[in-house]
Order: sequence, then C-alpha cells, then structure tokens
Amino acid sequence: MAPFATAVVPVKNGAEHLPALLGALRAQDLPGGLEILVIDSGSADGSTRLAREAGAAVLEIPAASCDHGETRNLGGREARGEQLLFLSQDAVPSGTDFARKLIAPLVSDARVAGAFARQEPRPDADALTRRDLGNWVASGTLPRTAFVDDAARFEALPPGERHRLAAFDNVASAVRRATLLEHPFVASRFGEDIEWGLRMLRAGRGIAYVPEAVVVHSHRRRARTLFRRNYLGHRLLARLFELRAIPDLPHLVRAIASGGASDLRTLFRARDPLSSWLAAPAQTLAAAYGQYLGGRDEDLGRPYPEWA
Repeated sequence: MAPFATAVVPVKNGAEHLPALLGALRAQDLPGGLEILVIDSGSADGSTRLAREAGAAVLEIPAASCDHGETRNLGGREARGEQLLFLSQDAVPSGTDFARKLIAPLVSDARVAGAFARQEPRPDADALTRRDLGNWVASGTLPRTAFVDDAARFEALPPGERHRLAAFDNVASAVRRATLLEHPFVASRFGEDIEWGLRMLRAGRGIAYVPEAVVVHSHRRRARTLFRRNYLGHRLLARLFELRAIPDLPHLVRAIASGGASDLRTLFRARDPLSSWLAAPAQTLAAAYGQYLGGRDEDLGRPYPEWA
C-alpha cells in the first residue's frame, strides 16, 4: 500500500546530521505511514550508505544536475505519498508528531497549498546565529495562514510586507503531491520556496506557518557563506518584490556601522568567546555587502557571477 506521506530529503555530503534526521523521521507517528526518499547528488561521505541502512529509498543523481527547485520536483514525482514533506539534510524534526502537525493544515483546508515549520537553533549555535534565526519568520511562536483576497491591495503593499506574507521555507515544509505536480518549483540555485509561496498566494491559495512543528536547524556563521547567501537572496527579493534593503552606497555604510554595533552588543550580552568577536567584523561586512551587491546587480540586469 502507498504511504500517506513521503519525506523528500535532498542530500550532498550530509553524513554529519543525516543519522539524527533519518532517526527522527523513522520515529514519526503518522497514520498511513511515512516513506523516506533521499535524493543524493554525489556524496563522498557515506551519506547514501547511511540512508539505505536507515531504510530510506535512495535516488542518486549527478552533482551537476542538482537544483534547489528541480531536485525537489523530482522527489515529488518519485514519491508514493499523497502528502510531501521537504527537509534540508541538516534539519532534524523534534518529536514523533512533527509530520502529523506539519501536514495538518493541508488536510483540514483544501485551499492551503503549503505549510512550513518553526526552526530552532542547534544547542551549540553562537549568539549571532541565534539572533539571525530569531529574526526570520520561521522562528515565531504564533501560527498563521496567509491568503490574498484582494490582489490589487496585495500588490500595493510595501515590498517588505508582501515578502512577509509570501514567506515559505523548504528547510522544513509540506505540500500536497497533486499541488506540486500542478505547480512545480521553478529551477533555481536559491529561493525556489519563496517564489513558490508568492505564486501560490497570487493563485488564490494559502500558505500556513505551523510553529507547533519544529526542526532543529542552524548554520555556523561564516563570512563567505553570508556573502553568497545574501547576494543570492537579495537578487531574488529585488526581482520578486522590488525590495532593496540596501539601495546605495550611503545606505551600505550605515548598514555596516549599525550592523557592527548590533553584533557587538549581542556578543557582549551573550558573553560569547573571543573567536566570535574576532570573526564578527568580517561577517558584518560580508552580510551587508552581499545584500547591496545582490540588489544592485538584479536592478542592473547583470548576469550571475560564476561563484554564485
């Protein structure tokens, strides 16, 4: 018999957190059962072996064909469950009722296209990582479901408000398989989830945030990673919402100054170790410059650089 749901997990060298993730998925108490499908794009750290040992179905694809949107679309086509869970390889569900809670809005309201879970930082996350995650919509404790009842009014909202309403996060999300087959993710190196959320709102569908469904997920802050992520993210925000957080050089200077001051205050209050203090200035510069450069390049129609 086909399972009720399939958890799709794209993986590339995910051995560090994969055992905990797979163990949490195997422990889910979900009526109808949960299939686990790992899509591996060239791991060299034993991830495929770990997945198979945990009882997951494994689909191996070439590294060059991996794409944030298309890889998840592939998982949706290959899945046997009528409900789909998408999880990043390092997002570990909390509790045996995680899947049931995350899927619940899709089951109770046919208008809801997708749902996403709350993210909590790892126990060893530094103070700046905790602060950054705490500022993201997927960290709040209040549930919500966003619909667009008046298209003209929605399009007239400020860019930041439209972005907030359209938020959807594939770190841990749920979508009906039939919905995904009809409305697949776009091919994308970054941000396929927020584009899909915006598209679903404009199509009259709803996006639910389910804080009762929790995953433990955070990344150590590194200047290079912050720069690339912010560059890609703010190109996307400029394209989808005409949102420019740092529109020009004077704003960039102010963002670096205010961001640096905020980082130091956060580190002081948390009494983080010296290593965090030494790394913070480069991270501040990288984060702000990535935001500025991404928005600027999108506005100017420049091609994506090779490093992105």
